[in-house]
Amino acid sequence: MPKAWIILIGILFVPALYSWFNVAAFWDPYGNTENIKVSVVNEDQGGDSDVIGHLDVGQQITEQLQNNDQLGWQIEDAATAEDRLRRGETYASIIIPEDFTSDLLAITEGTLTRPTLEYRVNEKSSAIAPQITDSGATGVDQAITSALKQEIASAAATTISDEGKSLEDAIINARDSTNTSFGETAANLRSARGGLDDFKARLSEAENSMTGAKDTVAQVDQALVEGQDALAQVQDLAATVQTEMTNFTDQTTSAFVDGTTAVAEGTANARASIADINATLQQTSGRLDSAGQQTGDAIQAGAAAIEQVQGLLNDSALSPELAAPLEETLQRLEAGNAASERLLDDVTGLNADAAATVDSVSAAADAIDAAAQDTTTATQALRDTVGDGIPALNSALSNLSSTAGAFAGSLEGQRATLGEANSLIDGVVSQLESTRSALDDFDLTLAGLEDGVDDVRTDILTLTATSNSEALQTVTGLDADDIGSFFASPVTINSEPVYEVNSYGSSMAGLFTNLSLWIGAFMLMVVFRVEVDTEGFKRVTVRQAYVGRFILMAIMVALQAIIVTSGNLIIGVQTVNPFAFIGTAILVGLAYLSIIYALASTLGLVGKFVAVLLVIMQIPGASGLYPIELMPGFFKAIYPFLPFSYGIDALRETIGGFYGTHYLQFMSMLAFMAIVAFFLGVFLRQRLGHFNVVFNREMAKSELFESENVQVVGDGYRLADIVRALEDREEFARGIQQEADRYTRRIHITAGIGVVGIVGLAIAAWVLPDSKALLLGMWTAWTLLLMGLVISFDYIRKSLKQSEEIAKLDDETLQKSMSAQAGGLHTIEATSSTNSADTAVIQEGEK
Repeated sequence: MPKAWIILIGILFVPALYSWFNVAAFWDPYGNTENIKVSVVNEDQGGDSDVIGHLDVGQQITEQLQNNDQLGWQIEDAATAEDRLRRGETYASIIIPEDFTSDLLAITEGTLTRPTLEYRVNEKSSAIAPQITDSGATGVDQAITSALKQEIASAAATTISDEGKSLEDAIINARDSTNTSFGETAANLRSARGGLDDFKARLSEAENSMTGAKDTVAQVDQALVEGQDALAQVQDLAATVQTEMTNFTDQTTSAFVDGTTAVAEGTANARASIADINATLQQTSGRLDSAGQQTGDAIQAGAAAIEQVQGLLNDSALSPELAAPLEETLQRLEAGNAASERLLDDVTGLNADAAATVDSVSAAADAIDAAAQDTTTATQALRDTVGDGIPALNSALSNLSSTAGAFAGSLEGQRATLGEANSLIDGVVSQLESTRSALDDFDLTLAGLEDGVDDVRTDILTLTATSNSEALQTVTGLDADDIGSFFASPVTINSEPVYEVNSYGSSMAGLFTNLSLWIGAFMLMVVFRVEVDTEGFKRVTVRQAYVGRFILMAIMVALQAIIVTSGNLIIGVQTVNPFAFIGTAILVGLAYLSIIYALASTLGLVGKFVAVLLVIMQIPGASGLYPIELMPGFFKAIYPFLPFSYGIDALRETIGGFYGTHYLQFMSMLAFMAIVAFFLGVFLRQRLGHFNVVFNREMAKSELFESENVQVVGDGYRLADIVRALEDREEFARGIQQEADRYTRRIHITAGIGVVGIVGLAIAAWVLPDSKALLLGMWTAWTLLLMGLVISFDYIRKSLKQSEEIAKLDDETLQKSMSAQAGGLHTIEATSSTNSADTAVIQEGEK
C-alpha cells in the first residue's frame, strides 16, 4: 500500500478516535461513583432525651452508609482515615464527633447547639472527585436531618396518641358537665321569663292606677273651676249688697219714716242674699271636701304604685338595663305624689277659708237680724245705729269679697299644680309603656337564649357522640413509625426528563464530535499543502486555486464527519435521526474547514496559530462542558461569536430532539460564518500573498521551523515601486531605507508597550482575583493585538528591505517584472533570496 494512502487513512480516522475514546470513557462516569472511596469515622457516643429517649445518630448513619452504594464508604478509625486520605487512597473523610447526638438532642431541651461534621477532602487527587464527595457529604447531612426528623416526629406522634386518650376521657367528662350546666341555665332562663310575666302584670296594674289618678286629678280640677265660679258669685253678691247698703244709707236721710219698712225689706233681702251666699259657700266647701278626698285617693294610688315599682327594683333577677328606667320612674312617681300631697294641703286650707267665710256670713246674718229687731223696738236708735252699722256691714262685705278673691287665686294656683301633676302622670304612664316594651324585648331575648341553650346542648351531645369520637380515634390510632417516615422524607420527587438522553456519553457526543471535526480540518492544514502547485497549469487564478484546494479538503472533511458519526452510532450514541446526525456533522465540518482554511491560507502559520487559539477558547466558551451561565463574563461575551456555540447545539438537536426552528437557526448562523470566512479568504488570499512570502522566508532563515513556498501573482514586487525605481534609482533606494528605519523604531516601541501591558494585566489579575476571567480575556486580546501590530510592522519593514533589490535590477529586468504583474500565479520559493521575473512565470490568466 502506498504510504500516501496510509497517511490519508490516518487523517480520516485519527480525529475520530478523539471522539470515540472520550464518548466511550464518559459514557456513564457517575454510574461508577461507588469506586470513589470516602472514609467515615464514627466517634459519636449517643445521647438521651425525655422526648425521644436514647438516640445514637452516628450508629444510624454508619448503618445506612453500609447499605448505600452512592460512594465507596469506608468505616474506619480516625488514624487510618487520616493516613489513607493523605496517601490518596481515599478522596475524602467524614468524622462524626463524640458529642454529635447530644448536640442534636439539645434542641428538645430548648437549647440550640448546632452539631458539626468534620469533612476533609483531598483536592489534589482529582478535580471532579471533590465535587462528587461534596455531594456525598451533603447526602450524609440530609440523612442526619431525616433521621432527627423521624425520631422527633415518632416521639411527637406517640405523645399525641397518649394525650389523645387522656383527652378522650376529659371530653366525656366535659360533655356531661356541659350538659348539666346547660340544663340548669335553661331552667334559670325559664324561671326568669316567669318573673318577667309577673312584673309585666304589676306594670299593667300600675298603668291602671296612673290612669285612675289622672281621672281624679281631672275631677279635682273641675271642682276647683266650679269653686272659682262660686267665689266669683260671692264677690258679685257682696258688691251688690254693698251697693244696696250704700243706697239704703242715702235714702235713710230722705225717708226715715219709711225706713223701718225699707229696713225690714232690706233685712229680708239681706238675709235672703246671705242665705244664698251661705248655701253657695257650703256647696263650695262640700266640693272642696270631695276634691280633698279625691286628691287623698290619688296620693294613696301613687304610694301604691311607688311600692310596686320599689318591689320590682328589689327583685334580684332584674338586669341593670331594666333597673335604670324603673328607678327613673320611681323618682317621678315620688315627685308626683309629693305634688299631690301639696295640692291636698292647699285644698284643705282653702276649705278652712271657706268655712271661715261661712261663719262670717252667718255672723253677718245674725247682725242683720239683731239690727232688724232693734229697728222694730227702737227706730230712733236705729237711725243712730245706721251711721255705725252700715259701715261695719260694708267692711264685712269688703272682707268677704277680698277673702273670696284670695281664695279664687289660691284655687288657680292649685289648678296649675294639678296640671303639673297631670303631666307627671302622663310621663309616668309613658315610662311604664317603655318599660313594658323593654320587658317584651327582653322576654324575646330570654326566649332566644333558652332555645339557643337547648340547641347547643343538643349539638354538644351529638358532636361528642359522632365526629369528636372519630377525631379522637384518629389521634389515638396514630402510627408513630409511619409519621416518623413521613417527616423524614415528606416529599416524593417525580422526575420526568424532557428530551431524554440515554447516557452521559451521548450528552457529551456533541462537544467531542465538534472537537474531532475541528481537529480533523486543522490536520488537513498541517498535512496537506495549503499552497497550490501550479506546475503544469496555465492561467490559474487566485480564486481557482483557493476553490480547488478547498474542494479537495472538503471531500476529506466530509469523510471525516461520516467516519466519526458512524463510529458514535456504533458505540451507542443516541440520535433521533441518524441521517440528520451524520448530515449535520458533514455541514458543521465544512463550516469549520471554511474558517480554518481561510485563516491558514491568508495568514499562513499565524492563521494556524489563530485556529489553535480559537479551539482553546471554544472549549470553555461554547457551552460544551458547562452551561454558559456558569462561565465568567468574558466567555459569556464571546459565546455568540464562536462557531462551536452553534455546531454543538445543532448536533444536540439531532441527539436529544428538535424544537421549533432552533436547528435552522443554529445551522443558519454557522453557514453565515462559513460563507463570510470563505469570501474573506478568497479576497485576502491575493492581497496577503506577499506577507506570506516574507513570513515564510523568515521561517526558513531560522532553519528551525518548516516553511512553505508561496503562490503569488507576479514576481513579488509592487508595480508602484518598479515605476519609482525606473524614474530615480538613488532617490528610491534612499526613501526605502528611511521607511524601513521608521518601521524598525515602531516595532521596538510597540514591543515595549506590549510587554508593559502584558505585565500590568498579569499584576492586575493577581491583585483582583475575582476579575481574573475578564483580565484573562483582556490579556489575550492585548497579546493578539500586539502580535498583529509587530508582525504587520515587521512585514512592512521586510517588504521595504526586499524592495531595495529593485534598485539593483537593470531596466530590462524591471520591464519584465512589470509584465509579470498581469500574469497568473507562480511559485516563489521560501529559500530564495532574490526574485526574478524569469522564475516560472505563468502566463496571464483569468483574474
